Amino acid sequence: MASSSPTEEAYLSIQHSDARSAAEAPLLGIATATAAAANTTDIIKDTGTANENLRKEIGLFSASSIIIGQVVGSGIFSTPASVALLCGTPSMALILWVISGVFSLGGALACAELGTMFPQNGGMVRYLAHAFPRPRALVATLMAYSVTFFCRPAAIAANVSVFPMYFFFAAGRQQEYIAQNDYLLRAIGALVMTAMVVLNVVSVRWSLRLLNALAVVKIVTLAVVSLTGFLLMVGAVKRTSGTNWSRGFQGTKFDAQSFASAMTRLFWSWEGWSNVSYVVGEVKDVKRTLPLSLGLSMGTLAVMYLLANVAYFSVIPLEDIDNGTLLAAQFMDKVFGPTMGQIVLPTCIGLSILGVVMSELFGGGRLMYTVGKTGFVPYGTVLGEIHPRFGTPIYALVIMWALSLLFLFAPPPGKAFDILVELVQEGMWFFYGLTAFAVIILRWRLPVYPLRRFRSSLVLSFLFGALSIILGVLQFYPPAVVPGKKKPEVPYYLAPLLGLVFISLCLVPWYLRMWKYVDKTGVQLLSWIEEEEQEVLMMAG
Repeated sequence: MASSSPTEEAYLSIQHSDARSAAEAPLLGIATATAAAANTTDIIKDTGTANENLRKEIGLFSASSIIIGQVVGSGIFSTPASVALLCGTPSMALILWVISGVFSLGGALACAELGTMFPQNGGMVRYLAHAFPRPRALVATLMAYSVTFFCRPAAIAANVSVFPMYFFFAAGRQQEYIAQNDYLLRAIGALVMTAMVVLNVVSVRWSLRLLNALAVVKIVTLAVVSLTGFLLMVGAVKRTSGTNWSRGFQGTKFDAQSFASAMTRLFWSWEGWSNVSYVVGEVKDVKRTLPLSLGLSMGTLAVMYLLANVAYFSVIPLEDIDNGTLLAAQFMDKVFGPTMGQIVLPTCIGLSILGVVMSELFGGGRLMYTVGKTGFVPYGTVLGEIHPRFGTPIYALVIMWALSLLFLFAPPPGKAFDILVELVQEGMWFFYGLTAFAVIILRWRLPVYPLRRFRSSLVLSFLFGALSIILGVLQFYPPAVVPGKKKPEVPYYLAPLLGLVFISLCLVPWYLRMWKYVDKTGVQLLSWIEEEEQEVLMMAG
């Protein structure tokens, strides 16, 4: 990585000169318009998006589907059980769901503000580069390498290996059969993922249609549970006799260990709203669509999540929770019968996880495209290339697919694969926290920025950022064991430790790329950061 071909150097030089030339032409027109007393805020367009070379195909519904597609997987159908058991009472669990939802909304709205400021693909990598440009975009580079080449493909691998399991459940197969056919599940996952990548390459429009369809499946499944919860809450449906709500907060656990373990699970149930930020450059009318899609999606899911919890614990006493069975499956069995609980629900969850995979591929391909185009990695001409006919980042998608296959088949069954799944989470807390703090930093450094068309709550941004950092640190704190579940055989600190080691190893390509290569060639890899800001400020002035 210390050296690069002349072709790459020429590309980077041309890219930067083209960006300046593209900015100079509209500047003349804007200056004239300003002299004519025109409103500059009406003249300013989504700076930089024209240079994406990607068509704007994403409207409000599709943007919301990308968010819902990433947020809703299998967590809401199982996590409420472990959270309630860790808290001791469903009442306390419900309060923690509200708290985590409000804080997560703070992170989502922070993402909306940053996305309107910098309406190009790349999401948190781009935001961190603007907020923390020194030393030589260290924070953004660490995220670019760790998330693009490890966390995202590993997450895709984890999900594509899991979704077939639910279809086997629906077909009546038992856990023992599934455990004995681990590589069969991986092979099925690989085939489905390959088909999804092909669709992502050949058609943005049909990829969005599939994302939309899978998002509808998620919403309908959640709506069935949530509506039942609402009917139970208002007394339209008779509740099963139990002590879940009548006990109030009696038996609540207030120890830090249980609280930290519960909050970790809760925040991962909300995680995924950042995925839309990776595709901002393809969003129509971003100043309206991005904040609205994030607000509507997170608000709708918050109501549904709370009603789902009400439904679960109005039907199933805490003492009857079976940790070997999905809580939602127990609920469906009791309310609608075994067909819904053992066939329909597992099928819907399998489709829901497929929606996560599709959303991860769609956003992950754009993330890798941006990482290449902005010069974070060598030979960015390849990653940043758009197919002339299909208008998609073909090589970025293919490389994301190849890395996902590697993570899918490389780990042996058992503990190694489980550690890989946990590793996906490590490190993301810190990047989420720093992204929230980026809002505060940029409000101070760029107080007047014409493209800041949406302002998030600084209080919520700070709270979300602080809690994200705390949760990242708490990964090294002994977690509470969920009652009824076995204590993990792998040391609790292994996954966060390996995650920290991996992020630290990303310092090597950062040094080779941003210091050694730049000092040797004189190529200004990071000049785009200041150019993007100055272009907008000059257009307004």
